[in-house]
Amino acid sequence: MSKILKHQIFVIVSALVILTLYFFLLPSTHLNLDFNLLSKANPILLISFLLISTFGISHGAFDGKIIWMSGSKRNAFILYLIYISISLLGLMLWLISPTLGLFILLLISTIHFGHSDLAYIGNRQKYLKYSWGLAMTFMPVLFHPSSVSEIFYLLTDSNAISSTLIFLKYLISLNLILLTSYVMFNLFKIKDKIYFLLMGELTIMIILGYYLHPLVWFAFYFCILHGIRALINYNFNFFSDTLWLILFTAPITLIIIYMNLDLSLEGFLFVFPILACLTIAHMLLPKIISFSKTKLI
Repeated sequence: MSKILKHQIFVIVSALVILTLYFFLLPSTHLNLDFNLLSKANPILLISFLLISTFGISHGAFDGKIIWMSGSKRNAFILYLIYISISLLGLMLWLISPTLGLFILLLISTIHFGHSDLAYIGNRQKYLKYSWGLAMTFMPVLFHPSSVSEIFYLLTDSNAISSTLIFLKYLISLNLILLTSYVMFNLFKIKDKIYFLLMGELTIMIILGYYLHPLVWFAFYFCILHGIRALINYNFNFFSDTLWLILFTAPITLIIIYMNLDLSLEGFLFVFPILACLTIAHMLLPKIISFSKTKLI
């Protein structure tokens, strides 16, 4: 059984465990999530942010090893500078215009999530990748638009993007119908168990999207599905590569935690500008390396 198949099963089983905990434990505690207001005292949301800020971000930190192994040490140093510069420019863009920064994050996430999560299907079926990326980026909009609107407002101090949520809700509904039909078509046509499990992943993510707060849903998707899948794509080796993740993730995580010692959720939302600037550099890395091999060496 391939690593992708094992991970698909792991995602589905993990989601079922979370749903079981949701139905049997949360109703009897005081940890229920308010879908209309971000509760500063809610430990589940805080844990979700901590997961995003550590385990979630860490898969992108593997870029450090990719750069280091891409050529000479001098060339790697130049690539690090370029990578960091792009990240800082992305962060500056967000600080200058949070609305534009959020828009760019959502746009690149649609592209990045699809190509990364479904890298195992190769370069074919680009529609499937874009449709998957669109679904994973905007899934919470379908079920909890008011909560997403509040998050967007806290991120940008503007209702500019929130005003498009009604349109996005209908777009995501149509996209999910087409995406489900497309996966089912491939399942019956190709009869590959990968598509059977992909259908399982899509179904379980929709169910989680209905029951979980958008931030908790994103933490599960970003850490358990997208993050681990990305490491599998990179042929991650736990014993030899963990140090790379720690070296490149720890400084970012410490900055996020230091800026939010009061553990306010509004403060932890700062993780999204960081995600935006890192994702821009992360997506451009292949082009940066290609450029360096033709221009810098």
